[in-house]
Amino acid sequence: MVVIPVISSKGGVGKTTIAANLCTALAQRGRQVLAIDLDPQNALRFHIANEPQACDSSLVEAATGLMPWARAIRPAHGGVLLLPFGDVDDERQIAFEQQLARSPGWLGDTLERFGLPAGTLVVLDTPPGPSVYLQQALRAASFGVVAVLADAGSFATLPIVERMLDKYARPRGGYLGTGYVVNQIDPGKRLNHDVFELLRQRLRPELLGMLHLDQAVPEALASAAPVQRYAPMSQATQDIDACAERLLERLDTARQAASFPTLRTTETNR
Repeated sequence: MVVIPVISSKGGVGKTTIAANLCTALAQRGRQVLAIDLDPQNALRFHIANEPQACDSSLVEAATGLMPWARAIRPAHGGVLLLPFGDVDDERQIAFEQQLARSPGWLGDTLERFGLPAGTLVVLDTPPGPSVYLQQALRAASFGVVAVLADAGSFATLPIVERMLDKYARPRGGYLGTGYVVNQIDPGKRLNHDVFELLRQRLRPELLGMLHLDQAVPEALASAAPVQRYAPMSQATQDIDACAERLLERLDTARQAASFPTLRTTETNR
């Protein structure tokens, strides 16, 4: 099981869109994918659920024992399995957040109990900025995907995410690394281009890819379909596919690097 939270320092960067389309792109490559919506907005369903309106109750109910986990997980596009956050009122949401605060390792422990097949990719959509949901996601994370825009706001708030990663993810032995996706690149806008160049220079070793501004993305959302299905020849589809390929390469490289010291120590001991 590889847990991949998609995170951002601020809203409006296309985090949920990136999470949803990464899920379907990874599933197209033969990987078993479980998408979990940890964002109370419950918006991931509109991107990938086969029946978005049937996803009004799930994660919170299952977490509080009101329904079995197996019933909470729904089929989604491309063979992805989806665990929606569910529509909950403010009192139940606050109670759930208090539960998460009392049990910092709840998400990781819960995923372990799922008994998922080896190699399953668990992609988490999280709320923007610091939250108890992000803490849970990073404590369970194997690899973090950070969504940013090529604008001054994303550049300025990037340290917020970096601090969260440094505190909850990077110190853990099982954490394999971080990748960045720069969204809504518009080569025709000078400021957008200049900020992207700054981000590329800063993030070059960990840059997963960039997603060009493409009208196919909002059109796909309006059609309740992943962009790969709605517009398979679009620039957005090519960009998402490149990010998915790079993500799998990074995971394979990180796992090999993590196992190498053990092999080297064994050889030395001999």
